[in-house]
Amino acid sequence: MGWETKTLDQISANLDSRRVPITKDVREAGEYPYYGASGIVDFVADYIFDEDALLISEDGANLLARSTPIAFPASGKYWVNNHAHVLKFDSLATQRFVELYLESIPLDVYITGSAQPKLNQKALNSIPIPIPPLPEQQRIVGVLDEAFAGLATAQANAEKNLQNARELFESHLQSVFTQRGNGWVEKTLEEISTTFGRGKSRHRPRNARHLYGGKFPFIQTGDIRNADHFITEFSQTYSDAGLSQSKLWPKGTICITIAANIAETAILGFDACFPDSVIGVVANPSEADVGFIEYLLQSFKAHIQAMGQGAAQANINMGTFENEKFPFPTVAEQKRLVGKLDAIAAETKRLESLYRQKLAALAALKKSLLHQAFTGAL
Repeated sequence: MGWETKTLDQISANLDSRRVPITKDVREAGEYPYYGASGIVDFVADYIFDEDALLISEDGANLLARSTPIAFPASGKYWVNNHAHVLKFDSLATQRFVELYLESIPLDVYITGSAQPKLNQKALNSIPIPIPPLPEQQRIVGVLDEAFAGLATAQANAEKNLQNARELFESHLQSVFTQRGNGWVEKTLEEISTTFGRGKSRHRPRNARHLYGGKFPFIQTGDIRNADHFITEFSQTYSDAGLSQSKLWPKGTICITIAANIAETAILGFDACFPDSVIGVVANPSEADVGFIEYLLQSFKAHIQAMGQGAAQANINMGTFENEKFPFPTVAEQKRLVGKLDAIAAETKRLESLYRQKLAALAALKKSLLHQAFTGAL
């Protein structure tokens, strides 16, 4: 009861004319926050504002992406450049109410430009705000702030649990290869495989249209990076012409990236081709289990990646894997360890799914609370 719709210029004073940008090369370091479009960008030796205000992004991709808040409070002594609007309100409750409202609505219709999105002062001033009497503003802000504090704690706990689930699997994985029993033997990948070599894609240029669009899956480094132990999807295929200048590797081949995303691994879930930026390992079943090799390479990933550092673009080569020796127990022990790791991986995925669902539910609850607050239903 008593709600009115007012534009921002009716309920706030715009202080943009007092903003002064300072280029980085002439800024003098100090104690006062220097604000830009997305918050504090530096600290400087002087200030131009000494009051409570609401800063609102004037430009930048975040106006559309909304990955960080576009409205944020400033208080005390501070400096603002020309990338954030400065609004002064009669009440801190009204300022917080407007801040929460702006974060709850899309602003696309007020923004000009896509390459360089901008919310100019005229458009900002025209944004309609549903505003109740001050006591109701205070009540709504109080309820939302208390609820959001609880949601923030729950979100932090869920994110920590998600991280812990991932670290739990990594810990088990590393323990398998650091706490070895008797009978482990150091071998190269070539010694435990029937086929070991780089993929093929001889044609130049590689993007020639006649090579693609057929029935033969063509796996690239990104497909391996995005896979979860097994490659089950592909976005590109070779035609008969493409296959003729490449090589079809069998299902079960272990793929290892040696350029771009180096030392990423996954097992082919189907017959496929891949370029020479990928090494293929077809395991000899009398020497090694496919799943064990892939887990082994996962555990050695950081070690292998370190070998490729120092160049402008990190990379390793065939020689890295020709010369590197890895620990292998008996095949029976490999299979036992794979069963153990598979079980832990499955439980990790279950926990990750649970915590992602919790995070999604918390985000949905926050959105619901904001909707209720600004429709008078809270």
